[in-house]
Amino acid sequence: MTKPLVSIIMISYNNVQYLKAAIDSVLNQTYENWELIISDDKSTDGAWELAQKLSEKDSRIKLYRNEVNLSIVKNRKIAFTKTKGDFIGHLDCDDMLYPYSIQTMLNYFDENPNAMLAQSDCAFMDNKSKVSNYSAHKDPEKNLVHFGWRHFGMYRREVMDSIDGYNDKISNACEDGDLFMQIAEKFEFIRVPEVLYKHRAHEFNQSTKNETCKDCSSREVCNYIRVWAKHANLDHITMQPLEV
Repeated sequence: MTKPLVSIIMISYNNVQYLKAAIDSVLNQTYENWELIISDDKSTDGAWELAQKLSEKDSRIKLYRNEVNLSIVKNRKIAFTKTKGDFIGHLDCDDMLYPYSIQTMLNYFDENPNAMLAQSDCAFMDNKSKVSNYSAHKDPEKNLVHFGWRHFGMYRREVMDSIDGYNDKISNACEDGDLFMQIAEKFEFIRVPEVLYKHRAHEFNQSTKNETCKDCSSREVCNYIRVWAKHANLDHITMQPLEV
């Protein structure tokens, strides 16, 4: 069995208190052929210096730093350009993977050769890394109204040749959801019914700061809203029902 290279994208900005746990969760993977791409967005709280120190543990950790703060959307796009893997996964700098997460995802890709993206179930933890509850995501279906990017998300690199990639035209930090809709619109995606990701809930979660779709100033250029609205039978600009 071949051992494809898996690139884990971690965009980092001022989460120094959680960064070591996130990096350690990659170092502890049972699957060994990975690279961790950390793109620091001009952190000011010591996260960059900590990442430099931790990278000394393992040459598979690749560090990059933006000259100025670019925000999540542009930073994610830049981080992707640094990857070399056959598969790309997302791990936020305040979250964690289980030790078997990468291997499990690859097993499901092997069993589903037509799938271009896989998403696992998820655990939720607090700021002290204590797990409080779990989320079992929906199995895929044709109507994409109830879908978006889910953790742990991983996709085949080859799919990027058929889509536009990370959308840096949007203002909200929804570039992962935008990417999901681009893939799901054209290709098969699967749910991995195992808990492979620990999402940390805390007061600085970016998702709590995003505009709602109906209020979003990027509706005209957002693939997530475009595809979602089509499946909801709405006009993606006015968000009014389409005539049947």
